[in-house]
Amino acid sequence: MSCPTDTRTWIRCPACDQDQATLWLRKQGFDIVTCRACRVRYVNPRPAPDELAAMYRDGYFSPTLAQAAGWHHLRHDAMKQATAQLRLQLLQEFHPRGRLLDVGCGGGMFVRVAREAGWSAIGLEPSPEAAAHAARERRIPIVAGRLEQLPFAGRRFDAVTMLDVLEHLFSPRACLAEVRALLAPQGVLLIETPNMAGWLPRLMGSRHPWVRPPEHLTYFTPATLRLALDRAGFRVLRLLTRASKVLTPEYVLGLMESTNPLLAALGKQTVGRWRVVSERRFHVPLEVLLAVATVE
Repeated sequence: MSCPTDTRTWIRCPACDQDQATLWLRKQGFDIVTCRACRVRYVNPRPAPDELAAMYRDGYFSPTLAQAAGWHHLRHDAMKQATAQLRLQLLQEFHPRGRLLDVGCGGGMFVRVAREAGWSAIGLEPSPEAAAHAARERRIPIVAGRLEQLPFAGRRFDAVTMLDVLEHLFSPRACLAEVRALLAPQGVLLIETPNMAGWLPRLMGSRHPWVRPPEHLTYFTPATLRLALDRAGFRVLRLLTRASKVLTPEYVLGLMESTNPLLAALGKQTVGRWRVVSERRFHVPLEVLLAVATVE
């Protein structure tokens, strides 16, 4: 997937703000570098914020585009609902109910699950297509736009969630600062992002489906996510390096098509013969980062 105009912007490290990095790998025309100061990996140079916004606005969630990664996410309601319930259980260990904002909510499944559990929940989604899908199919409140453009003046939330969002952002640090300002006293932030310190990402390198520039721009480890949260003024209450997600073989193979097409084709040839298997939902333990944090 490429950006509409593909003009690159040089940035400092999104975790520690240093400007000293070495090349880790190149993929799909993008350099992914490793910060020598904090070891976070990030795409540099990267598409400008307006280009990234256009990428998610123009067809990312379109059902008419075969390679629309966002639409691939929207087509698996039951699977997404099961994972959303797992994430809500974790959140409610720290805050049982209240006002919730789900940043980068996609099709709004987590918002729906939270509202069914008694939260006053809304979603924020930069893609008008995804926001319209959520409003139409799930009848939940979704605001279409970006966090830096919609400060929700005067509103405070007891919980903010960012599930599989932080790695997509041009400036994770700026977004975390915006979120910090939105949290009520004793409010909590729940983040989920890929764990690039896991053995499988380290083994597969550029072939891992999580390594997908320009969608994924920053690649966190436990240490670098904690650093980013600390620098944004958060105190980490819990940091998990492994958690279950509910997945189907069809969903996983679909994600792999753009990053590892040969392996995806082989998997589809094998699993695709048994439709009941390809659509079956499994609880899969994955090396993902789940961080619960509060404002210092």
